[in-house]
Amino acid sequence: MLKTFRYLVLIIVFCFSCNNSVKTNFKKSEVVNKKHKEVIYQVFTRLFGNVNTTNKPWGTIEENGVGKFNDFTDKALQEIKDLGVTHIWYTGVPHHDVIRDYTLYGISNDDPDVVKGRAGSPYAVKDY
Repeated sequence: MLKTFRYLVLIIVFCFSCNNSVKTNFKKSEVVNKKHKEVIYQVFTRLFGNVNTTNKPWGTIEENGVGKFNDFTDKALQEIKDLGVTHIWYTGVPHHDVIRDYTLYGISNDDPDVVKGRAGSPYAVKDY
């Protein structure tokens, strides 16, 4: 399911970034723009490199896994760039509400009534 989601996001980004000034017969690295165009690749960081496919509702990090910034290897970034992407938008990077106990790391526990999922919603930002 995660791979399908990634491909869907890539297709959407690609479709919105194409216009008549782009060659239609091309290989990944041969996209030719007559006019510079900025293309943003939005990625949910904790899903990007997660190879665990359990996807248990309300599952823990140990059960469902989690992606890390280290998953954005030079190879991964080059392949994203080869798609014609000029910028990456890392979603969910600001500190967001959590339900897991991170007090060992100096992060206070949050009220479970306002938290969306154990890992917290990337849109429920706790502190900008």
